[in-house]
Amino acid sequence: MNKIVGFVAFFAVVLLAGCAGERQGLVCEEIEYRLNTLTYSPDQRAYMEGELRTCREEEAKKKSESGQSGSIYDRYANTEGASPVDSTREISVQTMLKDTSEEKTTSIYDRYKSVEAAK
Repeated sequence: MNKIVGFVAFFAVVLLAGCAGERQGLVCEEIEYRLNTLTYSPDQRAYMEGELRTCREEEAKKKSESGQSGSIYDRYANTEGASPVDSTREISVQTMLKDTSEEKTTSIYDRYKSVEAAK
């Protein structure tokens, strides 16, 4: 039983260490968001800018330690053997909303009208 608990604990530590760079990035983004949206006094702003700078340095350090480079999406695409998605190409909203299922759909308004007409 102790070996199983030890293995699970070891696995959890390895998992957390592997995700440290990603977690640090989220923390830095939150600090940056608050810095850009909240009102601070000049000394508070200077302190928060220093915290953000320190956070970004730690993020870079953790990512380099774990061998991560690029975005998480690029790394996933590389692990699947597929080429990274070209994010510069724009797709229109009409193309994205196009229904290719050939299945007839009814709007909520039409369904409501048919229920009202049946009464």
